[in-house]
Amino acid sequence: MKRFIWLLVAELLIVAVVPIIFITIHDRFSAGMVAGTIFIAIGVYIVFLGFKDLTFRRSLSFFAGLLHLFVSALPLFITRLIEYSKGFDDVQVLGLPGPAFHQLSTTIFSILILATVTDLTRAWWRQRHHPHKLN
Repeated sequence: MKRFIWLLVAELLIVAVVPIIFITIHDRFSAGMVAGTIFIAIGVYIVFLGFKDLTFRRSLSFFAGLLHLFVSALPLFITRLIEYSKGFDDVQVLGLPGPAFHQLSTTIFSILILATVTDLTRAWWRQRHHPHKLN
């Protein structure tokens, strides 16, 4: 259960920190690279947890984390690096215009948060109703 609590805290911190990054770093590309690195880091952390812990590997958070990392964070980050000279509106990510892909990425990250809340709720429920089964 603690794993899901910390994961949710990290996800919510990211939601709070990313707008601050774009406010404090005025160069949009640089701000995007910093934010993108944070989004990739949480995805890599989730994948690492999944390889380390079989129980976590069966969680919704793990599957949503895979989706976030490989369908959202990495494609956006890599595309921005490759096409650094273009404005975000002029970039195509997996066939979608930059702003549309960003909207998709926001939805995917929201799914990740929802998955973590669901996993946390399930873990809490199991602990409360089946205290002898700790996973």
